[in-house]
Amino acid sequence: MNRKYLVDKTTREYLCVAVQKGKDWTPNNQKFLANFMNTRPQKNEDNFELLSGEYNDNSFFEKYIRNGTNFVFQY
Repeated sequence: MNRKYLVDKTTREYLCVAVQKGKDWTPNNQKFLANFMNTRPQKNEDNFELLSGEYNDNSFFEKYIRNGTNFVFQY
């Protein structure tokens, strides 16, 4: 299963924002999205950016979770 994530590269917190079911994407964790965006420490800086990407479960685990990412929300 593929998921779309937003990752804060400074705090290394992440939020899954969509899940792919078949060929369709379903929004996920939308009720947490505004709070996630508002709690970014650097949100008012000029060069603030979040990483976004589409990963299958195994590759995201290997890239972020196993390498010390903070867990914010379950998907």
